[in-house]
Amino acid sequence: MKRTLLAFSIGLILSNAAHAAPATTTVNDQATLAAHAGEVNVENNWGINLYQDQSFNYSDDIKIDYKLTANALGEVGVIQVFNSNVIFGSTTIVANVENGVTASDVSAVRLKSGSPAATAGVISAELAANSSFTINGNDQMRLIGVDINGGSGSLTAKLNENTTITLNNAGIGSRGLFAYLTGSKIETQDGLLIEINSNGANYIRAVSAEGWMRGSSSVDGGEIALNGTTTVNLLNGGDRTTAINAYRTGSNITAQKAVTINNITNNSSAILYGLYASDGGSIDFADTTNITLSGGASDSAAATVYSGSNITLTGADINIDAGYAFLANGADSLITGNNAKYVINGNMMSENDGAINITMADNSVFNGITSLDTSASTIDLTLNGTQSIWNMSGDSVVSNLSLNGATLVYNTPATGTFTPKELLVTGNYAGNDAVLVLNTALGDDNSVTDKLIVQGNVEAGTTKVAINNIGGTGGQTINGIKIVEVGGQSIGEFVQQNRIVAGAYDYQIAKGAADENWYLSSAVSPVEPNPGSPVTPVPEDSNNEQILRPEFGSYLANNYAANTMFLMRLHDRLGETQYTDVLTGEQKVTSMWMRHVGGHTRFKNSNEQLKTQSNRYVAQIGGDLAQWSSDGLDRWHLGAMAGYGNNQSNTKSHVINRESRGKVDGYSAGLYGTWYANQADKTGAYIDSWVLYNWFDNEVTGDERATETYKSRGVTASLEGGYSFKLGENGRDSYWLQPKAQVVWMDVQAKDHYEQADVTGTRTKVSDKTKGNLQTRFGLKAYINGHSHWDDGKDRKFQPFVEANWIHNTNNYAVQIADTRDEMSGTKNIGELKLGVEGQLSKRLNVWGNAAQQIGDNGYSDTSAMLGIKYQF
Repeated sequence: MKRTLLAFSIGLILSNAAHAAPATTTVNDQATLAAHAGEVNVENNWGINLYQDQSFNYSDDIKIDYKLTANALGEVGVIQVFNSNVIFGSTTIVANVENGVTASDVSAVRLKSGSPAATAGVISAELAANSSFTINGNDQMRLIGVDINGGSGSLTAKLNENTTITLNNAGIGSRGLFAYLTGSKIETQDGLLIEINSNGANYIRAVSAEGWMRGSSSVDGGEIALNGTTTVNLLNGGDRTTAINAYRTGSNITAQKAVTINNITNNSSAILYGLYASDGGSIDFADTTNITLSGGASDSAAATVYSGSNITLTGADINIDAGYAFLANGADSLITGNNAKYVINGNMMSENDGAINITMADNSVFNGITSLDTSASTIDLTLNGTQSIWNMSGDSVVSNLSLNGATLVYNTPATGTFTPKELLVTGNYAGNDAVLVLNTALGDDNSVTDKLIVQGNVEAGTTKVAINNIGGTGGQTINGIKIVEVGGQSIGEFVQQNRIVAGAYDYQIAKGAADENWYLSSAVSPVEPNPGSPVTPVPEDSNNEQILRPEFGSYLANNYAANTMFLMRLHDRLGETQYTDVLTGEQKVTSMWMRHVGGHTRFKNSNEQLKTQSNRYVAQIGGDLAQWSSDGLDRWHLGAMAGYGNNQSNTKSHVINRESRGKVDGYSAGLYGTWYANQADKTGAYIDSWVLYNWFDNEVTGDERATETYKSRGVTASLEGGYSFKLGENGRDSYWLQPKAQVVWMDVQAKDHYEQADVTGTRTKVSDKTKGNLQTRFGLKAYINGHSHWDDGKDRKFQPFVEANWIHNTNNYAVQIADTRDEMSGTKNIGELKLGVEGQLSKRLNVWGNAAQQIGDNGYSDTSAMLGIKYQF
């Protein structure tokens, strides 16, 4: 019995030598032919044809150059295996189809079963690593890299490492790998590369397992196992161009390692698919799938299931410029994403009772929206890990959503536009240390805002909420701005992640008093504070008081410090009223002096929400420029002085757990003038005046806010007068009483300042509303002038004193943020007690020091200490 084993149009290659042979060359019976190192040039026929129960093992490389120059009936295969088994070495096929030539299709490798078959229905072809199949078509013909026609028996093609399939100018319906009908199977290894280039041909499939259906009759599909890394490049395909396709029940495509798909076209009306399973087909990938779709229609999809099919992924990196990342259509159609890392740039859609269930591991990213068309369609999303994020670009609907440490961000709108977005969860929402980022135009209750709507329950857990203010200027809320709407129960809670600030107000997140919803509120409401953010409980009768920003306290502290830091009295500057010049014997005031001051101030704002503490340091130096007398008894002095001052403050809100810090750093320079009546017994009047120009750099830094910097400038001036009464003396000591009064004009101001812009460019205006303050002081000083017996005959004198003052300010220091004004409280009327000592240590050196305590209303206080020194040159 004879079997046609090989049929070449021009030759048969054996043992490295070419032997001419007619096309009817035969090998008798079921012989097994072994050969190696062959090359075949073929035109208009088969390259290698095994037919009926043959086995061919060719260990060396094979190269087949094939040309189709004439029309052919039916299918053309360069290597055809019918009911046989073949093992080839590394095989290179280059097939060229001339323009105008027609055939049913052209395949590089084709396996087909028939009857009878002594192979017991087991048909196979294995090609060694580094095999390459290239078919250059004419745009009219279907091209197939590896084609298996099953239906009966078992047909398997095995492609080893680094196999390349290239189809150029592919026609309609071309396939890279094609497992058709039950029993057909293709197995691949690492390094598989499939490239199909066409000029807009439709229905191209790179990897396709398909069955058959005609009316009520059907045949199950084949199987393809991608056991190694796989890359698919599709260029300029037409409509329905698909990288991985599983059609009909039994059509199964699996992948054990990473699959990379690039499906790019210049046809914007072409629907492109990455993975496509329909009518019972199945795709199951155990490693990362990388899919890029570009240039196609808006109905394109990276992964699509139809009519009872399923796709299972284990990690994906999806980038599409139009269409869907995942599309599920039809009952029992399911896309499952196993717990792995996903980077998804595209939308998800489930319709006609389809289902999508994706679990994303840490470091996952989803950029897109989700959509459902009917109540029976579902999308269940779970994002795990603190580095996972869903950037939601528009309104979305999911069935159930779980964020386990992950972040959901409602994308920030472009400048000048804000259309709020809503996420509807038709089932339950679970946030476990999750983060929710919303956009809101912060104002009153009617503010425009993004929203999370949960029709089911908010399950146990905590979601931190961050708010981007989109152009809101703040406002007074009553019920609050609804940001989370809950149809069931709020078992879990939403807490504030960062500061929520607009205009003059801080906002906080609170659960509704009469519902399960969650609100943004600028009102001080009697709600229980969030765990981890302790605040002072607010009384029920708070009268809807609004929450002021702690920055109010910092701006006020800066303003107050800039106006008061360099304030002084005569004796602060000169210590002892007078002394005797050691050189001339005349009474003179020192020509050079220096003083250092440290102080601590406490105050509250007008509604007592804010408590501020500040610490200051001041250094001043000065000296006389001229001295003279008009009558020989009085004395006039003209001098110059300059100073440096620094004040740092901290403001805390007792309503919210937030702080703000202020800083003032600056200088002063000016002149002073003093007149002493200088009666012989040292009793009499004095008048002192000074004027300073002050300039400061200011900073305000609120919690989680950028540092605001601005400058302030202005003049302070003083007129002081007093009269010294000698009450008596006792040996070395004399006793004195000195009433005094002082008027100080303070007008150091900052120009309007605009805080740094929010994400939409909105800047909050801050204005200094003090506009000058006139401070008056009335006091009485009692002191002793003398020395101890140890200092007899020496030049030492000491003057301990006690002084009490009443200080009145005509204006409270005030600041306005946006449209809300706030004032410093407790400085209208202040009581002061000062204790100190002034002394002459030597003929040239005098020192003085004092400590003072001021007390005002509403918790105002100021504690200071001063040390002065003067030296006679």
